[in-house]
Amino acid sequence: MNKHEEALAVLRRAMENEREGYRFYLEASERSADPAGQGTFRSLARDEERHLAILLVEYDSVSAGEGWLDPEEAMAREVEVDISRPLFPGDALAPQERSPFEATWAAYDIEALAGDLATLEFGMDVEEEFYKMYEQAAAETDDPLGRRAYEFLMKEENRHYKLLQDAHDYLSDNKHWWDAWELPFFEG
Repeated sequence: MNKHEEALAVLRRAMENEREGYRFYLEASERSADPAGQGTFRSLARDEERHLAILLVEYDSVSAGEGWLDPEEAMAREVEVDISRPLFPGDALAPQERSPFEATWAAYDIEALAGDLATLEFGMDVEEEFYKMYEQAAAETDDPLGRRAYEFLMKEENRHYKLLQDAHDYLSDNKHWWDAWELPFFEG
């Protein structure tokens, strides 16, 4: 596989990951009983949708032979994202026998707090996985704009991880989500 094909393969995998992240956080927002939890998870879902849009723009540019775009330029471009449909013609949204989120959702059957904590823990694992994928891709690309795009996404995943970790620590210690006056600066 040449560098061009490798970049497209990484971008496709990244887009699928971001789409799954969107679905995860959106469902978590629907399962959380606390408005602050719902808002946090909706905010993360919106970020994943924005990441997917950036990746789609980059994918279109790279696949058209135009090369990588600066992340700021990619963010500025309008692109329609429909999470409910396959990203590429010929792709199918295969029904999964078991949801990768099943254990997380089962925690909500125990109690709302346990579900939110399980969601935060799973989210941290996912964000760390995404970070590592982008880190490896950044290290392997020779393209400075490609590296910048991956580094931008690494920062975003790191920001998500920190938000999830802070929320987990606060929720574990206090047994409730942040009150309006306790919102951390990165969310409030």
